[in-house]
Amino acid sequence: MSKQLSRLIFTDGAAPNNQNGCVRGGLGVVVLNHQGEVLETYKARVEPTFNEFTTTNVRCEMLAVIKALELAEPEDIIHTDNNMIAQGYNEWLEGWKLKGWKGAKKKPVANQDLWQRIDKLKLEKPLVVIKWVKGHSGIYGNELADNLATEAAA
Repeated sequence: MSKQLSRLIFTDGAAPNNQNGCVRGGLGVVVLNHQGEVLETYKARVEPTFNEFTTTNVRCEMLAVIKALELAEPEDIIHTDNNMIAQGYNEWLEGWKLKGWKGAKKKPVANQDLWQRIDKLKLEKPLVVIKWVKGHSGIYGNELADNLATEAAA
């Protein structure tokens, strides 16, 4: 019996006018097989939460990673063009939990609600990997995810 190859999942978030108060963002997720064929796509509009008036690019990016984790099968590889999210997932998450969700400067971790959702999914799917890719650099899956996120935010 041959081992099934992991799928490649690409994520992106978009928050137009992020610096001046974005009231609607978007997220995009693309699932590819190893031949680069699209198996599944997902896009969704991101609205501010009940206690916020705006959303941010980081929140949109994190929500895209959450959706990718929900869609992921064991050993899938998720790609994000947000290095902070990749580092948070791979390097910082355990330390934040041990410190009561505080960062290096002993301040609460930003977007803690989303990090806790990511942590729960990571525990449920420990073989899923998250890798950073350079955004807007011609990587097929990343470009597709970016287009989906931008469409959803429009």
